[in-house]
Amino acid sequence: MLFYFFLSLESKLLKERKERKDRNLEVSNLEAKAYRAQMNPHFIFNAHNGMQSAMVLGGEKEFNKYITSFSKLIRDTTEMSRVDRISIADEIKYITNYIRLQSLRLENQITLHLTVAAEINKDEVFMPCMMLQPIVENSIVHGIIPKKADGFISIDISTSAGTLLVIVEDDGIGRKAAEKEKERYQKTHKSFATQIMRDRIDIFNYYNKDQLSFTIDDLYDKDGSAAGTKATLSLPLDLKTRHR
Repeated sequence: MLFYFFLSLESKLLKERKERKDRNLEVSNLEAKAYRAQMNPHFIFNAHNGMQSAMVLGGEKEFNKYITSFSKLIRDTTEMSRVDRISIADEIKYITNYIRLQSLRLENQITLHLTVAAEINKDEVFMPCMMLQPIVENSIVHGIIPKKADGFISIDISTSAGTLLVIVEDDGIGRKAAEKEKERYQKTHKSFATQIMRDRIDIFNYYNKDQLSFTIDDLYDKDGSAAGTKATLSLPLDLKTRHR
């Protein structure tokens, strides 16, 4: 009976080790997918066209501004792909540069309004890497670009009962109109960013006891017409990862 007990215990431990190894492998694969999706060929192609437009329409000054933002984005994305989490301070710098670059390559401007609650120490509070960018990307690609006018994005970061809340709102065309555009748009662009983000949330929930969640709501004007979308990302203030 004692021998059987030790065999059962060893079998259980081996199974747990294998599950942990498989989970870590899944995390690594998802991180690699997130990196590839974020710097996909379609984005590089549009960025290259943006360089040409900046040079022709804005001259050398605008071109230098564009190439500086683009180079920084690539460098920061490469560095972020090596870690699990990023400070709020670094995330703000990254997403601000990303929106600036998108605005430079588009005919219409994108205005960003970003607020962080005073109680948040931006250097000591963390969120998963490459989690906010796909939310903003969806706002720009599916909401703001199709309306063919200047756009507005607000990012509000606050806390509530030990939870970090990141709320992203845009004044795009809304999800119903975006669905009608989707079939036409997917002929030239296929985005897997949102699904990869949801997969990564599932992985982080493994380490954080299901404390991460993500929702999208439609916004409407007083007359009932579409006024954009609101995305809410909720995660623990004490974010745990496979390395911590």
